[in-house]
Amino acid sequence: MAISPSLCTCRLSSRRPDPPRRLPPPSSSFPRSPPISQRFARVTAATAEAMTAEEASLKKGIAELYDESSGLWEDIWGDHMHHGFYEPDSAAAAAASDFDNHRLAQIRMIEESLRFAGVSYEEDKRPKRVVDVGCGIGGSSRYLAKKYGASCEGLTLSPIQAQRAQALAAAQGLADKVRIGIGQTELGVCRGLRWPVRPDTMMMPAIGGRVVGLHRLCSQALKGLHVGMVSFQVADALDQPFPDGQFDLVWSMESGEHMPDKKKFVSELARVAAPGGTIIIVTWCHRDLSPSEESLKPEEKALLDKICSAYYLPEWCSTADYVKLLHSLSLQDIKVANWSDHVAPFWPAVIRSALTFKGLTSLIRSVVENHKRSIGDAIDDQRVQDGLD
Repeated sequence: MAISPSLCTCRLSSRRPDPPRRLPPPSSSFPRSPPISQRFARVTAATAEAMTAEEASLKKGIAELYDESSGLWEDIWGDHMHHGFYEPDSAAAAAASDFDNHRLAQIRMIEESLRFAGVSYEEDKRPKRVVDVGCGIGGSSRYLAKKYGASCEGLTLSPIQAQRAQALAAAQGLADKVRIGIGQTELGVCRGLRWPVRPDTMMMPAIGGRVVGLHRLCSQALKGLHVGMVSFQVADALDQPFPDGQFDLVWSMESGEHMPDKKKFVSELARVAAPGGTIIIVTWCHRDLSPSEESLKPEEKALLDKICSAYYLPEWCSTADYVKLLHSLSLQDIKVANWSDHVAPFWPAVIRSALTFKGLTSLIRSVVENHKRSIGDAIDDQRVQDGLD
């Protein structure tokens, strides 16, 4: 079988001497390279332009795919836009179970990924800053923020997803936050209220524009209380808008398959990871090639081509390819797993969901809404307006 949903985890060494960094722009003081032929320069420029156009088209297709499908998916499956995790020996029963069980399996996928990576829940080891690369409508971001009391940043190419993710975060009290603390060495400020605090700050939700009953809570009652905060933005995973070493948990749940440059993708994940941080990549891979093979079989390539065409996916790679990339960045504690058997029941359930009354009505509503949005975009187009004047 060609498709192998896999998981890779690793850690960024706290003592690694050369973390991946963005190169500075060329300086006029740098020594110039020897001139190359004009013909070669033209070929190089044309190739670069073609690759840029191809990548731009791919990103546009990905954004439009999720702009159009996210609402339909959320209607049936809720917050999480990824596989569920099941026990292999119960695959038949799991595939036939109701949708609530499949939603629980999606939560289990998150928990199993964290367990596999050894992410700690202990106070001094739990992740405090998380980036969710390819966040969808923010299901993982909100879950991790609640679980660890972490600050989480989500990235997506889809403006519709970013807006919906932020709205769901606000509805769950995760988009607004105040920082509070315990002790008597500093003054903390919250919506005009002041009280003695200590520098080891925590997160509390704002209720009705203020913190309710805060002055009645003693320091012992506050200890160990964690409420996270999330935010979302439209950004490219291959050029993340963050400084180096920003996050102690870098999370990519089934987004790597959309990346046209896997090396750049992994390098960016490592760049934004803090020293000692953990990187978790759950992604679609094709099977590892045997030593005697140079490529997949023709029928396997044909299957992957169909999937790529339907989901705006570039060329696939294997789990072994990811491991090589991770090793090339001097990352530590690299672990991999093939979870194909654990996710097998999920797609039959997705197909069944599309044939339900709710699935069909959601599909019709999605088509109508997309049609309205297309008409609105056309009316807003300056060329159309010029024609109407």
